[in-house]
Amino acid sequence: MLTLVLLGLHVGGAVDFDVGTASVWRWIREQSWSQGAMLEAVVAAVSFFSWISWFRFLHNVPSLRRFRFTPRPPAPSIFLDIWASLRGGLFRGALTTEQRRVRRELASFPVYLLAIASMHALRAPRPLEEEPPSFSRLAGEVALGIWSYDFIFYWIHLFMHRWPQLPHGHMVHHEHSGGHGEGKSPFLEPEHVVNHSLADGALQVAVNILVQNLPLLGVQKHKLSRLVHNVVVTYLLTEAHAGLDLPWASHRLFPEVFGGALRHEVHHRLHKCCFHQFFKYLDDMLGYGPPVEATAFSK
Repeated sequence: MLTLVLLGLHVGGAVDFDVGTASVWRWIREQSWSQGAMLEAVVAAVSFFSWISWFRFLHNVPSLRRFRFTPRPPAPSIFLDIWASLRGGLFRGALTTEQRRVRRELASFPVYLLAIASMHALRAPRPLEEEPPSFSRLAGEVALGIWSYDFIFYWIHLFMHRWPQLPHGHMVHHEHSGGHGEGKSPFLEPEHVVNHSLADGALQVAVNILVQNLPLLGVQKHKLSRLVHNVVVTYLLTEAHAGLDLPWASHRLFPEVFGGALRHEVHHRLHKCCFHQFFKYLDDMLGYGPPVEATAFSK
């Protein structure tokens, strides 16, 4: 939605973002790392880790703790949490359900990067464009990509919940939520966004690759749009799993459009509604919106 607001200001002549867009693209092209085949994958992985770290930091800001959907004591930084897990024997011996979850989350990054590297070994990425995109093109391509990702994965997500017995492993993503006991927690944490089975995670990556290659008005998506998409989509996914009802969250800024963290909190508690990743229109149309009592914890 922010993309659409900025696009409106630009088209209306209030602000000209073309010069800034061109400057950013020229700077990226001048960097040696921009020529690497793994550029998009590295941007996605670094963005995920950065957003997870950011929301973990926000959990411990005293003035923001009241915006937790479910109050909880302060948690260590993600770096201390990783170190404690490693010292606890994360890669040897019998593991608890919680240790297996942490191991999956840590392994998700190298597994993802290795998978993309294997794909590039078979098909080289397109070379960087010389010309920068206009801001209108950048905004349009990013908006199309975010909407398309949410729309396509909605049906996959709904299918996995309707038929949980099939070997997609989506229930692994829910093993940490829904109550107390081993492997259960009443808290959604930002790192849970990457807690997936291999099949489930592969489906998400496949959908993202698909939407990154969707042309807008018949024109191939610009590399800058693809990079911005990976930053934005990882933010929205992490925000939805952070368990925070922040005043500046997407569902607070644009409640008519985004379900965001509020509805995803309900989804992880009930597992039978709110199947959107970001938006809400399909849930509302199909009768999968949240029960009134399920959103009583929101402020």
